[in-house]
Amino acid sequence: MELSGIELHYLVNKISPKVSSGYYVSSISSITKNSILLKLHHPAEPNIMLMVSTKGIWFTNKKYRQIEENQFVKVLSREIERAKISSVSQPGSERIFFLYFVNRANKVRKLIVEIFGKGNIILCDESMEILWILNPIEVRHRTLRTGSEYVLPPKRGEDVLQISLESMKQNASLQPNNTEVVRWLGNCTSLPRKYLEEILLQSAINTKYANLLSDNDIEIIYEKTKEITNKIINEKNHEPSVILDKLGLAVDTSPIPMSKEVNVKKVETYMDGIDQVLSNEILTIGRNLKTEEANRKILELEHDLEEQNKAKMQVISKSKSLRNLAHELMKLSSIGIQDMNDNKVNSLLQSNDSKIVHENGLTYLDLFNERVKLESSIPTFSSLLFSRAKELERGAINIDKASEELKSRTERIQNQTQKIHEKIQFNMLESKHWYERYRWFVTTDGHLVIGGRDASSNSAVIRKHMTENDIVFHAEIHGSPFFLVKNARNRETSNFVDETAQATISFSRAWKDGLSSGDAYWVFPNQVKKGAPTGQYLPKGSFVIEGKRNFCKGVELKLSIGLIQIENKRYTIVCGPSNAIRRRSLVFASLLPGGSDPMNLAKKVKSEFVRVISEFDSDLADYLKKIVLDEFIRMLPSGQSKIERIERGQSMNDIKEWFI
Repeated sequence: MELSGIELHYLVNKISPKVSSGYYVSSISSITKNSILLKLHHPAEPNIMLMVSTKGIWFTNKKYRQIEENQFVKVLSREIERAKISSVSQPGSERIFFLYFVNRANKVRKLIVEIFGKGNIILCDESMEILWILNPIEVRHRTLRTGSEYVLPPKRGEDVLQISLESMKQNASLQPNNTEVVRWLGNCTSLPRKYLEEILLQSAINTKYANLLSDNDIEIIYEKTKEITNKIINEKNHEPSVILDKLGLAVDTSPIPMSKEVNVKKVETYMDGIDQVLSNEILTIGRNLKTEEANRKILELEHDLEEQNKAKMQVISKSKSLRNLAHELMKLSSIGIQDMNDNKVNSLLQSNDSKIVHENGLTYLDLFNERVKLESSIPTFSSLLFSRAKELERGAINIDKASEELKSRTERIQNQTQKIHEKIQFNMLESKHWYERYRWFVTTDGHLVIGGRDASSNSAVIRKHMTENDIVFHAEIHGSPFFLVKNARNRETSNFVDETAQATISFSRAWKDGLSSGDAYWVFPNQVKKGAPTGQYLPKGSFVIEGKRNFCKGVELKLSIGLIQIENKRYTIVCGPSNAIRRRSLVFASLLPGGSDPMNLAKKVKSEFVRVISEFDSDLADYLKKIVLDEFIRMLPSGQSKIERIERGQSMNDIKEWFI
């Protein structure tokens, strides 16, 4: 599938406002040399995975493994990692898109992707000087290489979004007599054939050639063209689906219903359809790259096997013919004909497509290029024919053995390629709840608690998620997060106080400093002032607390990290106060300050969790193995930690309302 300019127009308009609303590039991954994956982070919104490829640009819900080395990633990491995206744009309806970044040095970087021809990816500075290019170009109308200025390619035809009725009429009048209407419309609009055919089908124009179109015909085509292009670019008109091949693989997608397509499957959004089709194409390209040599060898072996089968059939055919002729000769012998020179023998030889040949003073019978020395006695010669037939049959058995070896070699290589294909797969990104971007846990009495990870998320917790029904926690130490106990105000239960106080002090700087206890406090939301007093400055993530503070003194620094089930088939890693984590975990580890760095501790915790879980659920243990180590690391407190103990938890199954 190739994206058209009009489809790219929709994608750019859909993506740009989303990614330019405060997202920055947190990581860049190479998929192939023509495709990269940008992980975009926002302090208060879910992460976005943005595929940038010479096939197009789209949001993806898939996790990819690297297929091909890409030197471009090193350049991009240096230039745009941690950079904010300011916008995404497209020149007209050209098959080109621009991503604008402002990097950490406050410099503008422009990533330009061309999705026509063999495609190109170009990185430019603010003056459009090329810093890096995937495929340098030097043709008559433009030169693109490192150090040169980026220029757009010459326009091909009129922009379909700007096309006028008069220009369509003029274009039709200039067409040669044999130009078909579909070709003329393609030249006018640069739309893909599927949309051209849909326009003409809905227009119900019977004229085959463009120069025979009447003004009324062109007006009808013009109106249908505008109608269909408007449906494509306006999501309100979408009824998206993917088009399936005979094997059920998504090979194309459309945002609107297509009259001729029969094997289709509805999808939720056109972006989902793009993700399905183009992600599959990228994987197919990757698999072919990884198995190119093996595929070539398989073709060679299959060719050899085919030749072996042909040889076998020829041998069997010759053997059969020799046996038939020998049997016919023996019949003649049984009625008293013994001499090979008899006329009836000559007639028999002719009827069996055989002939007598003389070579180097010897006489042979030639039957389908198989020669047997001629004997004057029919019984003697028949015996020679039977012997030669047996030799050919033994040869056929040897061919079978050779064919089996070829089949075995082919199957071995096919199994190897299959294993490679299985490795080159994508997994679906699990849809996460809004609170999972923060530190979070559920108290033993059922309250959802969220807290900041850094200054940005601290700010988001208070500014975006604090309501008048919450309770706010903070610690009397530098580097303390803010925690919210959601909907806890005026509740009779109070287990959340001790547990949230423990989380607040444990996720503060106190853990990194190796303290054993600390003080935390809680206040009501109306005591948290989001602005600094007149003449003062508040750092990002800081707030002014007014009025009485309700202290929790001498709170022990202690956390637990556990594996919990939050949906029927989804498990996740959570870290928080020991009592809360123990109650809801399948397995948990109790942690104290000091000991190992987060990386080594995460490795040990994961290993121990797999060991414990495998004792009662091997499938869940396999699931746990697939959870990336980063999921453990991001849950741990900053600084060093040590494991006090690891054990199975109470594994509660009652899913609370905020998990839905």
